[in-house]
Amino acid sequence: MAPCRSRRRGGELTFTSLEDQDPAGDDAAVELERLGDALEELAAVDPPLAELVDLKFFSGFSLVEIAAMRKVSERTVQRDWAKARTLLHQSLQGE
Repeated sequence: MAPCRSRRRGGELTFTSLEDQDPAGDDAAVELERLGDALEELAAVDPPLAELVDLKFFSGFSLVEIAAMRKVSERTVQRDWAKARTLLHQSLQGE
């Protein structure tokens, strides 16, 4: 039986083995290491800001949720988030 080449049946799809792919290549590993170093540096300078990054970026909490957890205004958390991002950016640019 001949293979079906119809578009509606996925005839134009190309299958690739996951073994052929390198999703976390060397560049990604280097970037993750740099980010980890920047977060450690931030934690040494301002532990609450580092915790904020963990809560927002890695745990997925919203700024409103973080404000409620910390019993502060959302605007305070927004300012802290902007400060944390700025410090991380400066740290990553300085390397």
